[in-house]
This record gives sequence, structure tokens and C-alpha cells, in this order.
Amino acid sequence: MAKYSREIVADVLAATDIVEVLGASVELKPSGSGRFKALCPFHNEKTPSFSVSRDRQMFYCFGCQKSGDAITFLCEYEGLSFIEALRKLADRAGIRLPALTERDNKEDYQRARLLEFGKFAAGFFTDTLNDPLKGGRGRQYLKTRQLKSDTVKQFGLGYAPDGWSNLVDAARAAGFKDALLEVSGLAKRGDRGTVYDFFRNRLMFPIRDVAGNRVAFGGRDLGDSPAKYVNSPESPVYKKGRVLYGLFEARDAMRREKHVILVEGYFDLLRCFDEGLENVLATCGTALTPNQAKLIRRYVPEVVVVFDGDAAGVRAALRGIAVLSGAGLAVRALLLPDGQDPDDFIRQHGPDAFRSLVSEALDFVTFYVRGNAQRLDTIEGRTEVAQEIFTTLANITDALRRDEYLKRAAKELDVDPWICREEFSKFLRRQTSHRTQQSNSEEPVPRVSPQDRNFIATLLHNGTLLEKTQTALADVALEPGTLVEVLKALFDGVGPDAARRLETNAAQGLYAAAVNCDRKDLPENPENLVKEHIMRLKKSALLAEDARILEAIREAEQGKDQARIVELMARKGDLRRQIEAVSTA
Repeated sequence: MAKYSREIVADVLAATDIVEVLGASVELKPSGSGRFKALCPFHNEKTPSFSVSRDRQMFYCFGCQKSGDAITFLCEYEGLSFIEALRKLADRAGIRLPALTERDNKEDYQRARLLEFGKFAAGFFTDTLNDPLKGGRGRQYLKTRQLKSDTVKQFGLGYAPDGWSNLVDAARAAGFKDALLEVSGLAKRGDRGTVYDFFRNRLMFPIRDVAGNRVAFGGRDLGDSPAKYVNSPESPVYKKGRVLYGLFEARDAMRREKHVILVEGYFDLLRCFDEGLENVLATCGTALTPNQAKLIRRYVPEVVVVFDGDAAGVRAALRGIAVLSGAGLAVRALLLPDGQDPDDFIRQHGPDAFRSLVSEALDFVTFYVRGNAQRLDTIEGRTEVAQEIFTTLANITDALRRDEYLKRAAKELDVDPWICREEFSKFLRRQTSHRTQQSNSEEPVPRVSPQDRNFIATLLHNGTLLEKTQTALADVALEPGTLVEVLKALFDGVGPDAARRLETNAAQGLYAAAVNCDRKDLPENPENLVKEHIMRLKKSALLAEDARILEAIREAEQGKDQARIVELMARKGDLRRQIEAVSTA
């Protein structure tokens, strides 16, 4: 946290009405003098247990026990850092905070500069699109999409011109350093050290977080690139599994309509907004994550998922439906005719026809069974479809909802409801038994962490980073484990028998996965990945030592060895300082 005094923080909170701040995100209802209630935005519930006190300027959930002030809420709800939340409230209250410097806190300073650069880049792309000389390609392409100028302006569409350093040159002139441009993902460094633009000759889509910050960009190629759409890589301010395109713009409409339409592409969403359908979000081709589902659940209880693929695509998309259902969302689904996407369908048939299809969308169980009608002619096919539905229903914790879906499944599959429930119960028991057997097995199938795999692969491909890692961990008493076993093998030198020198199956599996990892699948910023793992390993070692000292203190207390207790307490205090230093590095 930056060195803002307690007095400054207190002044900002004193000038803030927590009810107004939370009321912009949560539907608060009066509940007694100075108190308000709502459904908790942090967990699924049907009866309001989230309470806000205007007098005390605090919130508390009697269900999940989350609590705090307006700053805490913004940090938890919008994913802001402490500094970002404080600044947002200060701006709202008209309080001017001192400028943040790198000396205060490197991480907070970097996040702040990245958000500033995101705003700058969005302005650069928009200005380029509107430039009579530079933006012709972008404007010409937009004409073919027939979007209203208000929609283009609302979403800040822009154009990244052809050429290698247009944005880089403009950013440098504005005072942004090359290192920051690389971290943002909007610039890359070539083999010869030259920094160049990541996006070139592309129509640009700013991607905002829930606070409205431009944290990333998507680009649609306007040339002959094999990658039609590309998104900027993850950064300290952009985690793709925590962001949905259009959420910032759609929030109010989502609350108003009580449901959201989930589409796939940028232009699908823009077409909907163009025609007045504003409760729409886009996944932009990425698989839904639990964090995204929880994000949606904060605003609406129901999702209508729009598919434009064939039955095989719908079958694959069941995973996304399972994620949404697991977050407590009611899910309906819609398959557009003739393989059309929402953009094509609305342009051909009009927005009212699309609204009609959305209103008639089926619950996901009925939709899924009917979408796999060709598989229902055989016993095996119907059994497979039922098992696939059971996999999704297993994520639903609400017993009444789950039972209702089982009734729908029985009806659509033309089986007795009692049999359907029995088979689902057996399915759950098998799942539980399978997990138990895996956990009790002496030789479970090793699960390779993608992050650890990428870390080891990066070290294998980059001798400099391997040497840096070895130096950084040279004096660290690393805790035994799969990753450490592989790391020590790399430090000893990678030879043709490296895998055989690894003693456990898990370590051999990790090493094999890393060796077979394609370089193009590795992160854009390997230095960040390596740094994160070094910090993680250091902290793990320190926490383990801290636990050992705590146990030694207990033994010394039992033996009433006062001198030993004093010595151990001093060591423990030093360790806690080291842990704190590593945590904030």
C-alpha cells in the first residue's frame, strides 16, 4: 500500500456515503433506521443477508461473513487495488490525492501507470481511426459492418495503423517507458532488442474492467493475417478469466432486465447494442471461467446463452453451461438457425425477431436433449446424453432447481422420472467414489499444473532465466515437492537421462510436459512468470520454517525453557518480516 496517511484515508471515507457507493452495484432496500439490506453480491442466496449501515459506513454479510467499508467493497467487488479504490472514492468526493510514485509501492505504481497507458492507447487508436489520412482502412471496414456512429463511439472502437512502431513512438513521446509498454502487452521486444507494436492494421476493441478501465484490447485483422482476431496478452491489470467484454456498458441494462444474453463475438454484442439490446455480454471465443460466472451472478439471476454452432459445438459448450449453473445462475439456451451468429441474424431478420427467439429460449436441459436428437435413437445414445446432463446438474447445489431439471430431463428423454432420479443418484455416488479412490490411491495419475509446466519450459528454453532462478534460490531451503524436484534436476544440468534422475511419477510428468510444450504456447512475458514462481517458492520455504519454529516454541513452553522461548520468538519475528518482504516484492 502506498504511504497515504491514516488521516488522508479517513478524510476520503468521511466524504463518502457507503450507501451511494454500494447502491450503484447492489439493489439496496431500507431496513430500519440508517440500515439497508440486499442479496449478498459475494455468494449465492435467496434471502437477503447483506446489510449496510449508513451510520457506521460499514457493510456485513450474515451469510458469508464478508465485511468492510467502501474501500473494501470496491476492492472485493470490482477487483481494484487499495490505491485504485481509494482514488476512485477520492475523485468521487472531489478530494485530490498526492501523485503516486514508484517509491511508494512499485506494484501499485505499475498498475496505475498501466491503466493510464490503457487510456492513452484507447485514445490513440480512436484518434487514428478518425484521422482523414491514417484511419481510412478502419473506417472503410466499419462501413461494411453498418454500425451506428453512437455505438462506435460508446465502445471506443479504434484503428491500429500498419507499421511497426506507431503506438510505441506516440507512447514514448507521452512519457511512457518501453518496459511498461511490454508489460501492457501492447508492445513486444524483438530478438535484436527493438520494441514494436503488438497490433498492426487492425480494428481495435478496448476491453474494460467493471470499473471502466481499459485493461486490454482486441484487434480484428484488416489484412491477410491468419489470426483474424487477437487479444492482448494478460498483464497485471488484465486477467482474461476475470473480464467479460461489454460488462461495463451492460451493467445497468442487466440489472433492469434481470437477465443477460451471452454471445461469442465483438460484433455480435455491438450489433445488439446498435439495435437497443443492451443486456448483452461477449465471451470473445474464450472458455467461461468460474470467476466470470460469479461476476455475472452479481448483476443477474439468469443467462440466455446464444449458440451459432452445430450439435458438436453445443455439446462442447455444455462445459460453459455447467460453469454458469455452478455459480447459481438459471441458464437458458438458444441455437440460431442456419449456423448464423447474432450479428448476421439481426441484420437479416431484425432485432424484434432476435428478441422473440431470446424470450422463447429453452431451459438448458430441454435445449441440450433436443439439440442431440440424432443420438436418442439408441439406448447407448440416450444414456450418454443423460450422463452428460448429469455432469452439469452435479454442479447445482439448489436441490429444488436440480430436481426440476431432472423432471425436464426425464420428460425429454422419455424415461420414468423415478428412474432418472435413481440414475442421477448413482452417478453422484460414482463421482464421489471415484474422487475418494483417487485421493486414497498410492499412485494417482499426476496432474500437471499449467503454470508449473510453463515455468519449467521457460527455464528449459532460456538459460539466462534458469541461471537467474538458480541464483535467486541458492540460499533458500526449498520445501520438497514436484516442482522443486524438477528444478533441482535442472540446476544439476539437463542431460539425456534427466527424466530418469527424477524419482517420482509426478516430477517425471511435469518434466515431460515442459519438454513437449510448444514455445508459442508460452507466456508473452517469461520474466514475470519466473519472478512469480521464485517469490512463491521463497514464501513457501519461509512459511514452512515459520511453522517449524512455532512447534519448537510450543515444546519450549512445555519445558519452561524461557531462554529458548526468547530466542525462538526473535527468530519468528525475523521470519515474519522476511515473509512480508517477499509478499510485497
